[in-house]
Amino acid sequence: MELEDLNPDERTALVGLMKVVVMSDGDVAEDEIEHIEALVDAFGEESYEATLETFEKRFPDEASFRKFLGTIGRQDARELIFGTVLESADEGAIDGTEASLLDWLSTLWNVKIEISDS
Repeated sequence: MELEDLNPDERTALVGLMKVVVMSDGDVAEDEIEHIEALVDAFGEESYEATLETFEKRFPDEASFRKFLGTIGRQDARELIFGTVLESADEGAIDGTEASLLDWLSTLWNVKIEISDS
């Protein structure tokens, strides 16, 4: 599965998680920008902007976003979304709140986190 294959809800989950986890501290590193640009390339600029707007309007708080994340059902999409967000987060950029969300999400979505020494 590729980013282009995600349906609108899955795209909203990915864009929302990127905003919450990667861009939340306001200090976005160069490699994080490249990951955002990859989403823009995959979805198209207008579609990406519309998805971001949908996320911001639809989920005023973390509780509503978490409830929505529980509706993402395709396991291959879950794994792609989770892996993309984890890969995009700059080393050391995930603080306690974001780590808590990712831990919760990995359990909910049954995604195993494996860190390799490469």
